[in-house]
Amino acid sequence: MNKTLKLFAGLFFISVLAGCFGEDYDVGVPTAHLNIDAHVLSQSVQLTEANISWYSSNGKVEETIDDIEEYGQSRDEIKVFPGQDASLDFKENKENGGDIWTDPTITAVLWKNGEKIKLDLNQHREFRFPTEEGNYILEATFKNESNAAQYVGNIVINDDTHTSR
Repeated sequence: MNKTLKLFAGLFFISVLAGCFGEDYDVGVPTAHLNIDAHVLSQSVQLTEANISWYSSNGKVEETIDDIEEYGQSRDEIKVFPGQDASLDFKENKENGGDIWTDPTITAVLWKNGEKIKLDLNQHREFRFPTEEGNYILEATFKNESNAAQYVGNIVINDDTHTSR
């Protein structure tokens, strides 16, 4: 009886492990969102994918944009106040899997007239827009062990902004 119980327990353990290996934890390209903190008018705007190099069980995604500033300028304007608080958020893409990312590296810069302005993100990916008015291109980059995705937004910093977007 003891041998039968051990055999049954062994087969059960192997079948449980086999079930775990069969699950698909390989995920696709996330979506990027710019959260604008304007108290009453707070909102979240989805950023546009730009340069993508992503491999998953759902396939391979390769996109290349040569001129980020030009591409960003063709997107809808996102209006913000000088010095306004904002944050970046990355969400699972419902069409291609879950959100199991291990230690991604997130960076963000603003482009203006060919020059990069690095944005300092805190641990919650929060930052503050510059106080200088003008048109900027926001470039957010998400990298994990083997994949990279870049997103852009056409930012207009203006003190007369009464609506965001």
